[in-house]
Amino acid sequence: MPTMLIFGATGRAGRLVAERALERGWAVTAFARNPDKLPEALRAKLTVAKGDLRDAEAVAAAVRASRPDAIVDASSALPFGHAKGQPANDADRSIFTKATVETLEADGRLEHCVMVIVGGQLLPEPGGTIERWSVAVLAWALRHVLARKLMRDAEAWARWCFEEAPPAFRFVYARLGAMVEQPSRGVLRAEATRSNIQRGSVSYCDVADALVRLAGDADRTWERRALFFNYTGASG
Repeated sequence: MPTMLIFGATGRAGRLVAERALERGWAVTAFARNPDKLPEALRAKLTVAKGDLRDAEAVAAAVRASRPDAIVDASSALPFGHAKGQPANDADRSIFTKATVETLEADGRLEHCVMVIVGGQLLPEPGGTIERWSVAVLAWALRHVLARKLMRDAEAWARWCFEEAPPAFRFVYARLGAMVEQPSRGVLRAEATRSNIQRGSVSYCDVADALVRLAGDADRTWERRALFFNYTGASG
């Protein structure tokens, strides 16, 4: 049975990822600061690791104990959280990402575990672009006026993932825009961000399905890449 560790499991996206993963036969560990925020029925089906993402030792302990085949980081640990429904979180993403990588490497499991990271439109991958002008203007204002340190730290984290982390670090960087509470609208397909943008909103439940599929991608199609997600048949 494949194992999955979820950061940000009490947020809307994280809870749905847990539900979808359990339905598909994963053994799930939810890392949560406040486990009581998880629905009781869901808690009964998974393992809970209580801890704070600001605590590198707690993160490392959860990684060692769960021995995950996949980690889904659905936390809101980026400047100005990327989506409604995510818990307030002032964690430094570089701290728990590096703690995760160091622990997997020490255990000899770095190449055996993929990390699916939920990001936002305001932070492109190094060398990437923000294709939507309104988002680009907001990102410029945050970077140069409103939140210079936060944005610099976030950009340094992304640069570390793509350029400085051990080559064996397997990750996918999912750049998501507006996630909304809607029934399923179809299948989301992954697209490389350098030539694509997210067209319109996406349903939380469809995002969760897409993230679980990425976590179990045996062909390792999208590793060390940044993605947007659009519905099959969507046009630019």
